[in-house]
Amino acid sequence: MRIVSCNFELNGNGDYQKWLSMHQRLTALRPTILCRQETFGYAPTGRGSVLFSESQRILKLTGELGPKKHATALYYDPEVFEQITVWDTEWPGWLLHPTAMTLRVRGTQDVDVVAGCAHLSYNSPTKRKGEAEDVTRFADRVETYETEHGPVKRKLPVLAIGMDCNSYVDPDRLVPGEHPIPTLDEIKDPQHRAHRSYEIAPGQRVMDSEPDRILLTAHLEDVARHAALLPGGPGLSAVAPTVDASDTHGPAHRVDRVCTTDWLLPAVVNVEVIDMTGLSDHHTVVVTYDLATVIDLYRARFALTD
Repeated sequence: MRIVSCNFELNGNGDYQKWLSMHQRLTALRPTILCRQETFGYAPTGRGSVLFSESQRILKLTGELGPKKHATALYYDPEVFEQITVWDTEWPGWLLHPTAMTLRVRGTQDVDVVAGCAHLSYNSPTKRKGEAEDVTRFADRVETYETEHGPVKRKLPVLAIGMDCNSYVDPDRLVPGEHPIPTLDEIKDPQHRAHRSYEIAPGQRVMDSEPDRILLTAHLEDVARHAALLPGGPGLSAVAPTVDASDTHGPAHRVDRVCTTDWLLPAVVNVEVIDMTGLSDHHTVVVTYDLATVIDLYRARFALTD
């Protein structure tokens, strides 16, 4: 099972051939769940719905759009998952609202997980902090299930949230050998300095990794970090930069991440960063899970029988 998180710059910005090339590239990655950011031009009705429908046809996946500007989308393979709920994520304060679903693994009666896609604020550390706090709601879903012993409540795990975090990994949690987060002096563009740092005392700014720490506090773990530390795993390639170095943004860094509820981490097999040079300003993250292990972990967690 493969989870793919892709920020496709401006959804091709009206260039159909580029849009088509990207979707053919994504199809070749064989996603089971696809988290898409910057899905501008899509809509649930009208002309925007035609292109969105075509994206589903090419990808061979079923998709849903986020609310309002429809700037995020979440797709899934209907042969692997059954959609139980599309979440209402029209939350205050978001410019680019997230998309989220509760999905049930096909062939099971009640193995339900949460999947989401988010695009945090480009310019505001203050907004990103609030948005990251909202994202923790994905890990706070409680459902009631009827059993032979009566109703029971379960807090559903987050299988994956694919995000453009627009902020940095917690520097205290870098994998040994991973690219360090940029320093303020390395970012030459003054506006981008303001976008990616915040003041902790007059004249003293630190780089923004608050979203990362908020998610970690909620036990939403960075799957790339986990994979990089696995014995015999992909190593540092799992934590490769997803944005290249530039005059405005400074050194290459890892802004795109996938998080999962910590007790599902043993199901993570591999993480890759796919170079999208020529198609987008972000590279794509691909996470491979062992679905049978996800099911086993779920059943063990909630003491379920087959």
